[in-house]
Amino acid sequence: MDDTDDSMDNNCSVTSEMTGVSVASRPGSVLFNQEMTSKLSPHLNSLCIQDAGLNTSNGNGRPLGAVSQVNDFEAAFKPNDMRCLALVSHNEMKATMKDFVIKYKNVLKKFRLTGTQSTMKMLGEVFAGDNSVVFGPACNSGPLGGDAELVAMMATGQLGGILFFQDPMTAHPHQVDIECLVRQALVHNTVMATTPTTAMTIVEVFKMALIGEGRPELIPSFFFTLQSPTVEAYKNNQKKAIASHAKLSPLPL
Repeated sequence: MDDTDDSMDNNCSVTSEMTGVSVASRPGSVLFNQEMTSKLSPHLNSLCIQDAGLNTSNGNGRPLGAVSQVNDFEAAFKPNDMRCLALVSHNEMKATMKDFVIKYKNVLKKFRLTGTQSTMKMLGEVFAGDNSVVFGPACNSGPLGGDAELVAMMATGQLGGILFFQDPMTAHPHQVDIECLVRQALVHNTVMATTPTTAMTIVEVFKMALIGEGRPELIPSFFFTLQSPTVEAYKNNQKKAIASHAKLSPLPL
């Protein structure tokens, strides 16, 4: 029994050294929470962490303000080499989106940016004086057809990704347009974030795809026309339906 226990202890020690994660900093530990508080502090306004073990404010009891979290870098691809990146936000999420743009502006500006007129105005303010930023077309607000315009861009191969800061607590007069935008992103297999947490994750992938020699395979929808794996089956079923209809005898006059 003693030999077995020693072996287990040794295995735990080796695993810990290989992963670089100490026992004390494992999820749920005080040290882990302290480390995560430090690393997530720039994103508290977006994440709204509810766990009691994390200190979610600065020393004054207020969340930290937005500052750039990524140093500027030379991208492997020019904005015009890629399809547009759309930034979309419901009214109650506009402050969250601006906060996000400020933090990740050095990644986002590597893309040709598009969005509604209010979003484009905000982007113009954040990127004021930066002549390297390339802007795509400006769309109407969502209730006036902005979501539909983005769908058209996606369907015609002009849109490679969408960061959509949605408000789940408010009714929207253009809900059907929102659903259409999300559905078409699924149909066209387009990169899309619908929560701030997902947007944070995706922007890190953007950086990985653009830095150094580039890894375009990480963001294929910015370079190629894609579709859901189910689209081909749908097309085949449509062909069968049309062929079956064509075989029907014409109605008598």
